[in-house]
Amino acid sequence: MIPMSLGAILVLLVSVPLLITSVLALHYNFREIHRPSREKENIYKCTECDHVYAFARTRPMDRCPRCNHLNDAVRT
Repeated sequence: MIPMSLGAILVLLVSVPLLITSVLALHYNFREIHRPSREKENIYKCTECDHVYAFARTRPMDRCPRCNHLNDAVRT
């Protein structure tokens, strides 16, 4: 067995989980930034003119570009 002081053991017990958490946070942050823009879009279908359109804004409702009617998102 490798002889270690109490201070070294405590440093390992704190730094290893912190390192794992940091690596996971970087991974999820990188994945979110490079996610395709199509996945970030909300899809809308106009109830007036049946026009289907998508916007990258995160709004529950948006106006149709053709007839200016307010519509709910079909898919977010």
